Amino acid sequence: MEAKKHILLVEDDQPLRESIGKFLREKNFLVAESATLAGAMERLLKDGFELILIDLSLPDGNGLDILEKFSEKYHQRMIVLTGTGSIDTAVLAMKKGAYDFLQKPVNPEILLLTLRRALAFLRTRDECFHLKQEISAATGFDKFIFKSEQMAKVIAMARQYATTPHTILISGETGTGKEIMAQAIHACSSRNNQPLISVNCASIPENLAESELFGYKKGAFTGAYSDSPGKFVLANNGTIFLDEIAELPLNIQAKLLRVLENGEVTPLQGKTAKFLNLRVLVASNKDLEDEVKKQRFREDLFFRIDELKIHIPPLRARQTDIMPLAEHFLHISNIANSQPIGSFDREAQRLLRAYKWPGNVRELKNTVSMIAASGWKAVIGAEQLPLKIINPLKTASVADRELKLAAIEENHIVKILEQTAYNYSKAAVILGISRSSLYRKMADFHLEKK
Repeated sequence: MEAKKHILLVEDDQPLRESIGKFLREKNFLVAESATLAGAMERLLKDGFELILIDLSLPDGNGLDILEKFSEKYHQRMIVLTGTGSIDTAVLAMKKGAYDFLQKPVNPEILLLTLRRALAFLRTRDECFHLKQEISAATGFDKFIFKSEQMAKVIAMARQYATTPHTILISGETGTGKEIMAQAIHACSSRNNQPLISVNCASIPENLAESELFGYKKGAFTGAYSDSPGKFVLANNGTIFLDEIAELPLNIQAKLLRVLENGEVTPLQGKTAKFLNLRVLVASNKDLEDEVKKQRFREDLFFRIDELKIHIPPLRARQTDIMPLAEHFLHISNIANSQPIGSFDREAQRLLRAYKWPGNVRELKNTVSMIAASGWKAVIGAEQLPLKIINPLKTASVADRELKLAAIEENHIVKILEQTAYNYSKAAVILGISRSSLYRKMADFHLEKK
């Protein structure tokens, strides 16, 4: 026999409350009753319920207050009872996380059907969630394809670190797989059934960094029409991954340090701090110790995040991983393109292993996808590889290309600065970067501020 489902019934109309309560008990439900908002709040703090059946108009407040306070725990577990003429309020309740609403007078059979439908929905949602977490945990580090001893040591270390609560600093060049590493660590941690929130720090405009990370209250700035929790609150009880952390402005680094030190987040224009329980993973393709020396990264923040380190070596330093990865990406491309390309011939393999792969695994993946999309032959030969791989001497060297691109970038920055009369905020917007990133680039190119 199926276990009885525990329901909290909040209704100030005593005859209606007693009638609904009696009906539900006859249908094998466990029912706790409350006539007031305060009583309901007290019960919810002490006990757990599968569903809440609640009238929004209560003598001591609005049932929407429960939706606000318990939205995370009871999301889509509330069914609202509403009188004629308050449909708009009921719709608002659904937008805030209620599962459904019923008009009074309540039809008992419709009520029963709604409750059973809600329980079936929640059961399916929970099953899908747990299945997703099981798959994620099972395939965490299996996402890494390698044969090299270097990567074997890195993965073994990451597996060990994943079981600890410590902050992990993941370093490596662009394209080595730092975000995949963070996903694998989270999947194999004790928090794998909680959210993983990834933040690309380089993509957040400087003037929005604080509100994006730590949240804001309604009216905090123009366009803040409602409260926003921020990335840290969304990651509560789970893991937050701060990618490219070196790109955060120094003032935000200081606020981040305070959050990491005391575990509390106060939203922009907020008065109350929220204590968080989360695990922090960070990544950077820059040498943070070098950034500290150049005064681009706070030393105290560096020491705070420098608990455990994982460095992913570049692909050129582990040549034995190149072909296993290339064949893996070819297999994926074959499935996507519905075509059977068997393998790479010997000369193609030799050239792939000899190439330096400045873009690392990401560049290899994109190269294989491009070749496979051409679908010329059943076996990929050297002639199908890009010219940069077939004969690197006929193309500009990586260093030369970087120098040329740097010169183009410097000229473009100078041009925009002159067009905006050195208005750094406007120049940053036009360039599509944060103002702090603009300052860093100006320092890199030895451009003086005016």
